[in-house]
Amino acid sequence: MTRRVVFLGAATLLLVVAFLAQLSIGAITVPMGNVFAAFWSFDPQNYEHNVVLYQRLPRALIAVYVGALMACGGTVLQGLTRNPLAAPSTLGINAGAAAFVVGGIHLLDLGLAAQGAAALAGAVLGFLVCVAVARFAGLSRDPRGLSLILSGALVSMLLVGIANAFLLADPSRRTDLLSWMSGNINHVYADRLTSFWWIGVLSLFVLAVLARPLTLMSLGPEQAASAGVDVKRVTRLSLAAVMLGSGSAVAICGPVAFVGLVVPHLVRPFVGQGQIAGLPACALAGASACLVADLAARQAFQPYVLNTGILLDLVGGLAFFVIVKRYYLGTAERTG
Repeated sequence: MTRRVVFLGAATLLLVVAFLAQLSIGAITVPMGNVFAAFWSFDPQNYEHNVVLYQRLPRALIAVYVGALMACGGTVLQGLTRNPLAAPSTLGINAGAAAFVVGGIHLLDLGLAAQGAAALAGAVLGFLVCVAVARFAGLSRDPRGLSLILSGALVSMLLVGIANAFLLADPSRRTDLLSWMSGNINHVYADRLTSFWWIGVLSLFVLAVLARPLTLMSLGPEQAASAGVDVKRVTRLSLAAVMLGSGSAVAICGPVAFVGLVVPHLVRPFVGQGQIAGLPACALAGASACLVADLAARQAFQPYVLNTGILLDLVGGLAFFVIVKRYYLGTAERTG
């Protein structure tokens, strides 16, 4: 049995355990028997059954959705750009989606469906602006891709600043949107998941279909082209899938960082650089990471409940430093 198969099995088991823990653990602990009974023989008069089905289940599904999409988006972006710091949160995708949702609500009073469309448009625009700034800064003369990441940081800060300006100008909506802006995995967004889930599923399906050519492209565009891969078409389709999938996740619960940046690095030592096994491994690990982080955010600071995005930002900041030191500062020290 290969390490890859063992890891996929372990990741699947962890996801199941984390999902069940999310349903059972909270302000009140629901015995596992009652958790299953809520599905098999739901009693509308039973308080625990209502908590499981209408509060914890939507929250768990949102965590799985967001974690899987962000992790898969991160591994694809890192493979395409050959940059270990590439992720939806570092290339303007999350910030663009968030800014367009907040701006659309403030300026146009967008409804739920229109907010989803605004998030998708913002994700695409945020990434395109990031790439444009990087090219202006000399991306082609930057073999380590630092200009791309710095451009992403600059564009993200600008877009988040615009979103915050809209929040300050709209006191009536500030409380709700401020919580959403910090990445709030919450059952109150179940209607958003119901409306946008198909976008993420379609995104993951497209990436799964493109897994083999994406693996070949990780060897280099010339090698991939010689193997019959239409490099431009695969690149455009996979980037579109990542942008739309990540935008739909932001539309549901706001921007959630860390998962897309770090999970691919945790997965690769076990499944390798290829996307055929990398994508399902990242989906499983990303979903589990989001479930565990959300459970920790709810339980670790009782009686207060911390937004999952804030906890992931704290962990992600440390991980970002480690990755920079390993791939950039460490390389400079070895070659200096």
